[in-house]
Amino acid sequence: GRPGWHIECSAIALHHLGTAFDVQGGGSDLIFPHHEMSAAEAELATGEPFSLAYVHAGMVGFEGEKMSKSKGNLVLVSRLRADGHDPMAIRLALLAHHYREDWEWFGHEIGQAEARLATWRAAFARSNATAAAPVVAALRAALTNDLDAPAAIAAIDDWVTKAGDDSDAPAIVRSAVDALLGVEL
Repeated sequence: GRPGWHIECSAIALHHLGTAFDVQGGGSDLIFPHHEMSAAEAELATGEPFSLAYVHAGMVGFEGEKMSKSKGNLVLVSRLRADGHDPMAIRLALLAHHYREDWEWFGHEIGQAEARLATWRAAFARSNATAAAPVVAALRAALTNDLDAPAAIAAIDDWVTKAGDDSDAPAIVRSAVDALLGVEL
């Protein structure tokens, strides 16, 4: 490791956030040694826990390597937007992967997300659907379980395939998808 880097991170966090802040996050590549070392140093200096929770995102790969600015192998949202892809489809493509898991971007994923979005929009345009309460509960349960967005998406995928006679359901589920997943339908 690079001890100066760990101390610098601890000092910056303590200066700007104080002691015992709620969440420290970053890429999974920072868990060891960086976050463990900076937390240990801060805890020794203050006698208090450094962070109440640690959240680390998985690494995203492209063409067999970790995506990184230094490698120049980034798939940028701005480029996807410039290519005409719907921002909601981009969001769905990203949400299809659990944030803690390492995964690799493949170009076909945007097409799959666009097809999913079209299916969802068609389902939400129906005048009736199956009851909203169970799918909203499943959506909330999935997100409560370590932000399991893939499970939340699966719950919506399942709901859109079912017919029902609840005229309020499409609007209720649409609102939940917008509020909880940030996908505007």
